[in-house]
Parts: sequence; structure tokens; C-alpha cells
Amino acid sequence: MKVVTLRELKINPSKVLKELRRGYAIVTVRGKPAAALIPLDEETLEEFILTHHPGLQKQLTASYREYKRKGGKNLAAMRKKMRQRRG
Repeated sequence: MKVVTLRELKINPSKVLKELRRGYAIVTVRGKPAAALIPLDEETLEEFILTHHPGLQKQLTASYREYKRKGGKNLAAMRKKMRQRRG
């Protein structure tokens, strides 16, 4: 783990990004942790977004609760419902 000051990040962001290839970094402001930088590539970007998107997490939780309350639907019923929504 690398610790990087905000000043260092402002002065030389390219260097900090290169160092992320070895692992994540903690950004500090006035000596206190303020953010975490993690290395991403095309493969890990999708997983990161799905894991950290607050709206998606809320929607998944609400959908799961509804499923537990009402039960599931078969494919034919879902297709019918989608056609009705489209008009």
C-alpha cells in the first residue's frame, strides 16, 4: 500500500497512476486519510461499477425484497409484462 499526499497527487499525477499498477494507494490531506485509489482496467471496471453504484445497489435490494414477498415470475409472464410497459 502506498500513501500519497494530495499535494504529491496534484504535482505528479502520472507518477501516482503508474505506481497504482503495484496496488492501491491512500490519499491523505493534512496527514489524514481522505481517499483510496485503486488500479482499474477494462476487466475490473465493470465489477467496480456494479459493486459501488449506490442506485444499482438500492434497486437490487428493492427487487430482491419484492421477489421474496411476491415470488418470482416465469419467462412468459415477464415477456408479457414487458410488452405491456412498452405499449
